[in-house]
Amino acid sequence: MDSNKSPPLSEQPTQFVSGKPNKLVAAKLHKVLNASIANDTRIKAALTSLSDIPDLDETDLRRNLRGTIEKKEIATNEKFLEAFSVVVNQLENLELEMKDMQNSCIQMRGKLDDVAGETEKMIKRTGSYHEQCEANDTRIVIADRFLEKFTLSQDEIHCLTSPNTQVDNAFFDALAHLQRIHSDCKLLLMTAQQRAGLEIMESMSAYQESAYEKLYRWTQGESRSSFGGDSIDVSSLMTKALLSLGHRPVLFQTILDELAMARRDAVARAFLSALTRGGPGGTPRPIELQAHDSLRYIGDMLAWVHQACASEKEMLESLFYRNSTKTADDYQDVSTSIIKDAVFNLLDAAMEGTCRPLKTRMEQVLVLQPSAITSYKVTNLIQFYAITMGRLLRKTSSLAEALYENTDLAYKYFFKTLNAQSQRLLQNVEAPSKDLTVAPVVRDMAIQLKEILASYDSSLVMATQTTEDLQEFNFGEILDAIVEPLLQMCESSVEKFTQVDQHIYMINCIHHIQSTMNTYSFTDNKRQALMEQVDERLGLLANEQYHELLQQSGLAKIDEALKTKDTNTPLSSLSDMSANSLARTLSKLDSFLVMASADVSPQLQRLATTEHCQQIQDKVIHLLLDTYRRISEAVQNPMNGYGLEASNILPRTVEDMEAIFSFAL
Repeated sequence: MDSNKSPPLSEQPTQFVSGKPNKLVAAKLHKVLNASIANDTRIKAALTSLSDIPDLDETDLRRNLRGTIEKKEIATNEKFLEAFSVVVNQLENLELEMKDMQNSCIQMRGKLDDVAGETEKMIKRTGSYHEQCEANDTRIVIADRFLEKFTLSQDEIHCLTSPNTQVDNAFFDALAHLQRIHSDCKLLLMTAQQRAGLEIMESMSAYQESAYEKLYRWTQGESRSSFGGDSIDVSSLMTKALLSLGHRPVLFQTILDELAMARRDAVARAFLSALTRGGPGGTPRPIELQAHDSLRYIGDMLAWVHQACASEKEMLESLFYRNSTKTADDYQDVSTSIIKDAVFNLLDAAMEGTCRPLKTRMEQVLVLQPSAITSYKVTNLIQFYAITMGRLLRKTSSLAEALYENTDLAYKYFFKTLNAQSQRLLQNVEAPSKDLTVAPVVRDMAIQLKEILASYDSSLVMATQTTEDLQEFNFGEILDAIVEPLLQMCESSVEKFTQVDQHIYMINCIHHIQSTMNTYSFTDNKRQALMEQVDERLGLLANEQYHELLQQSGLAKIDEALKTKDTNTPLSSLSDMSANSLARTLSKLDSFLVMASADVSPQLQRLATTEHCQQIQDKVIHLLLDTYRRISEAVQNPMNGYGLEASNILPRTVEDMEAIFSFAL
C-alpha cells in the first residue's frame, strides 16, 4: 500500500472553516458514514413499501415522492371509509335493536318484580301451611299415643271381661296394660287434665272389676284342684295370678286361705300315710314299724317332717318367686313383706297338720324310756330338729312351738329318769372290794356319762353354741344330776371304812369320773369342782401320813410343846423339854431315818394313780421338814434357855435333813 495515499474519510480529521472542530456534527457524520443500510429494519420496510407502488419510476420517485405517497395514503383511506361506512350502518341498526331490547327488558323486569312479590306471598302462605301440617301431624301422634296409653283395645277388653276366654298370658298382658292405665291416670289428676283422668278412670274401673273377678274365680279353682295333692306342678300363670291379686287384699287373703286349707289337708294325709302305709309299693316301709326302737322311730318321724317342711317351703317360694326377681310389669309390684308373710303363713298352715300326730307319738315314746342314755339321745334329737326346723319356720308357728314344747318335755322326762336312777343307786349300796378299786356300778355309770357327753358334743347345740329360742339350758345340770348321786352312793358304800380308806376310795372314784370328762371342754367347771374335792382328800391323807411319821420320828411331842406353850415361856422350862431330854428324843431321829423307806406306804398303794401317791408323799415330806425347821429354830433361840448346849441337841442341820429327803421330792 502507498504510504503517501491519503487516509480514508472516516479517519481524516474533521476541519471547519473556522479551523475549530465541531464535535456534534462530527458525531452525527460519523454515525451516518458508519451506518449499514443492510442492518436498518426501518429502511428495509420503507423500501419494501416503495416497491409495492405501481408505475413508479426512479425519476418520479426522486421528484415527487412525497405526493405520491400521500395520494397512495388518500386512496387507502377512501377504501377504508367505504368499508367502515358499512360497519357504521350495521352498528346503527344494532343500536336500534338494542334500544328495543332494552325496552323489552325493562318491561319484563317490571313483570318479574310483580311475579316475585306474588311468589313471596305464596311462599309465606306455603310455609304457614307446612307449619300447620306439622302441628297437625304432632297432634295426631300425640292423640294416637294417648289413646294407646289410656285405652284398651277391643281384644284386650274381650280377654279381660269375657267369661268364655281362658286366663292365659294374653289375659295378664291386658291386665298389666289396664293397671298401667290406672296408674297413669293418677298422674293425670296431678296435672291440668284432671277431667280426662277422672273420665278414663271411671271407664276403666268396670273393666278392672270384671278382670279381678274373673281372675279370682280362676285362681280359686286352681287352688282347689292343683294344690290338694302330694305332687304339685307350680305354673307361671298361678304365680302371676297371686301377684296380681296382691293388689286386692281381700281377694288375696281369701285365696291364701284356700291354699292353706288345701296344703294342710294334703301334708297331714301324707304324714299319716308315711306312718301307717309307707311309700308306694311299701318302700319306704311304714314308720310305725320302728316303734320298738325309740331313737329311730322319733328320728324317722322328725326327718320326714323336716323334709316335708323344706319341700313345702321350696314349693311356696317358687310359687311367689318363680323368676327370683320381679318382672317389670306394674301389676306385679307387690310389697316384699306381703309376699314373705304369705309364704310363712302358708308354710305354717301346711305343717300344722303334722303337729298333733307327731306330738302324741313323741310323748308316748318319752314316757316309756327306761334308759337314761336313750332318753338323752331322744331329747338331744328332738332339740336338734327343733333348732333346724326353727330356721325354716317362724318361731310362732304351730310346728315350731310343738317341737319346743316337746324338747322341754323330753328334758323333764330325762331328768326324771336320772332321778329314778339315782334313787336306785342310793337304795342298793354295796361296799367296794378291799383293794378299794372302783366298783362296777361306778364304771357303768361312767360309761353312761361318757355316752351322754359324746351325744351332747356332737349335737347341733354344741356345734352352733346356741339354743335359738329354746329355753336356756345348762349342761352342768345334767352333770350334777349324774355325778352328785353317784358320789353320794360312793360315800355311803364306805361309811364303815376307816377315814384313810374312805379318802382313798373316794379319790379313786372321783378320778375315774373325772377322766371320763377330760376330753370335753364344756365340762371344765365340773372337773374343776371334782379336782378341788380330790385335792382336799389328798391333803387329808397327807396329814394322816404326816402325823404317823411324826410319831415314828419322835418329833410329835416336841412339836406339840411348841404349839401349846406360851410365847414368853422358855421351851427348856417345860416338862421333858430339857436339853438332855431333847437330845435323847432327837437321837431316835437317826434310827428313824435309817428305817424310813422311800417306797409308798401299803395304804397309799391302793390309790389308782401314782401321781396322787407322789402328791401325798411330797406333802408329807414338806410338813416334816417344816416341823424340823421350827424345832431347830426354837432350840437355837436363846429365849428358850438352851445356851451353848443347843449345838449338841440337834443331831443334824436343816440342810442335812433336806439333803436326806431330796431323793423323795
